[in-house]
Amino acid sequence: MKMSKCRNIQYPVSNANGNWNLAFAALAILATFTMAFAAPVAAGETFPVEGKMLVGVNFWGSKAGVRMWRADEWDESSIEKDVSALAATGVELMRVFPTWSEFQPLMQEKKYQGAPALLLRDGGKGEIYDPLWLDPGAVARFEKFCEIAERHNVKLMVSLVTGWMSGTIFAPRIVENRNLITDPEAVMWEGRFARAFVRRMKDKKAIVAWCLGNECNCMGAAESRAQAWMWLNTISSAIRMEDPSRPVVSGMHSQTSDGFGPQRGDYNKWTLQMQGELLDFLTPHPYPAAFRIEASRGPFNCFRNALHPVSQCLFYSAVSGKPSFPQEIGSLGPRLSPDWMSARGMRQQMFTCWAHGLGAYLWWCAFMQTHLDYPPYSECHVEPELGLLHADENRTPKPMAKAIKAFRDFRDSLPFDVLPKYKTDAVCLVSEREEFYHQTFGAFMLSKAAGFDIEFTGNDTRELPDSSFYILPSGKGWGTYSRKTWDELVDRVKKGATLLVSRGFETGYIDWPEITGLEQTTYHKARRPSFEFEGRKMSFSDSYTAEQKPIDCEVLATDSDGNVVLSEKKLGRGLVIVVNFALEKCVIEQESEVVDNSFSNELWRIYAYAALRAGVKRLVRKDDPRLVLTEHPSEDGKTLVVAVNTHDEPIECPVEVDGTVGRVWNGFFKDGVLSLRENDGCVFEVANGN
Repeated sequence: MKMSKCRNIQYPVSNANGNWNLAFAALAILATFTMAFAAPVAAGETFPVEGKMLVGVNFWGSKAGVRMWRADEWDESSIEKDVSALAATGVELMRVFPTWSEFQPLMQEKKYQGAPALLLRDGGKGEIYDPLWLDPGAVARFEKFCEIAERHNVKLMVSLVTGWMSGTIFAPRIVENRNLITDPEAVMWEGRFARAFVRRMKDKKAIVAWCLGNECNCMGAAESRAQAWMWLNTISSAIRMEDPSRPVVSGMHSQTSDGFGPQRGDYNKWTLQMQGELLDFLTPHPYPAAFRIEASRGPFNCFRNALHPVSQCLFYSAVSGKPSFPQEIGSLGPRLSPDWMSARGMRQQMFTCWAHGLGAYLWWCAFMQTHLDYPPYSECHVEPELGLLHADENRTPKPMAKAIKAFRDFRDSLPFDVLPKYKTDAVCLVSEREEFYHQTFGAFMLSKAAGFDIEFTGNDTRELPDSSFYILPSGKGWGTYSRKTWDELVDRVKKGATLLVSRGFETGYIDWPEITGLEQTTYHKARRPSFEFEGRKMSFSDSYTAEQKPIDCEVLATDSDGNVVLSEKKLGRGLVIVVNFALEKCVIEQESEVVDNSFSNELWRIYAYAALRAGVKRLVRKDDPRLVLTEHPSEDGKTLVVAVNTHDEPIECPVEVDGTVGRVWNGFFKDGVLSLRENDGCVFEVANGN
């Protein structure tokens, strides 16, 4: 086989800080200036449309995978069959990856004492004088790919700086041994690559969005938030410099809400706040990986995993102020989940993501890659087997492909084109001073089990929305929320709102006795007490002990030692309900029967009680915590209700409806009973009774 002049060069990335010299600072300032005077980005006009979720995949060709762009591996006929087969399964959006090392294969000629001289094409042949040079053969192949996608009505999201893929670095030789995030020489070439590629491809109709790359924060370590911001600003500005008409998508994973706490290690340099400042869409990659305790405590088709991608997107949006969607999602294959279970889990996730207004749902990935014997999958035991389709001549569909086709057919069969926005009943605050996803996810699952919907908001960068019902999950320190936030909530309560506040760990509020009517003593001692509430026995775990005694409140529940667990106090015209443990985080990390397995530890009823006391009124009510409901008021005065059965078996669930149930799509309703198959969703129409 003839060897290509372009090679994937796999280099270790240096952890060196790199010199943030004047040249690089000037580049970043110039990029910011250009972005400020560019035409406004048309985010959301072409992609995506809220209420009409696009379904799709992350794409590598079935024949050559990451080497698909090489001259000696490119097979136009095979790619055509790939895209045709995916379109036939209902795929309408593909995220694609122009591998950086293939499209910008540059190296630096060295002269006397190692001084840099001419730029050369990798392999030493051909001098390069254009700083925006791209390999012409690779560019021509990508242009062909765009034409193929357009023929099959498949939209493309292009992940530009694909220098990282599944554990391997794919970077051109010119940045060998440089930190790809902080080294000014490396970032300069990344910015040039983004500009050059967008300039060449911006007229392609199939492309609907530009993505920074693939999990680019894995390409190197940022030692400060400023360094992370400079990289994000450079690449996003380079894209907008060439094409201000399309949205710029993050492509990052593992972003943190801890934007104002101290910088610690690697984890809180890339913040949701800076992502929202610089980008149009954020992109969680919510896999049920073993290291993610919030999503690995049940099978892929359980209640928890039905809501995991939605909650992470809502969390990202609450802090960043920008819309989010799951750009990579999957079950991580038969190591964790057989294909039939993955298909069921995917089915319920598509329904919940659609119901909550997310713009896209992209599976990882398009084709099986077990036949490829080169990096990144030659030694990897988890990702080669994650495809929707087999890589055989017939592109044989797996159960997950059939699930996408069924959902797409269902969505397209509905008499309305866009699902109206769902109704929310409460505002839940998200701390921006510590990592807060576990509390956010816990609150989301508790509210869903209880039968109402919540809106999340960052407590520092967002204004507090008007509401008659607020939820304040427990943080872990005295600075979880600002005094300003607490004082504003107290003021809302005095004017008539209800506040549900949980308190665990070292969380502290300066006027706690006055506001809650509780005298409290805290100390470091783990506890696991039980208590009774509404005639049901419940339990919880906490790493701190808070001894609470009533001084001016009504006690709702106590533990076996007589310590107050639940209480409420009238405050002005409103009400404060107190939970004496970190309820939301406890659900995620410790108690396994609340939103998992038997659901026998009914802590979600605390949320249901608070919603009742806050005057929340839902059109449709249920008592089964695993039936997930959203209500979508429409302009004709009717309400569309999306119901998702997260049971792994069919259900016949009694529901109370204030109004008349009309048409039902994909389910069955009769005599107050909703019937749904396992891990599936439906839509039904309600004519309001009032």
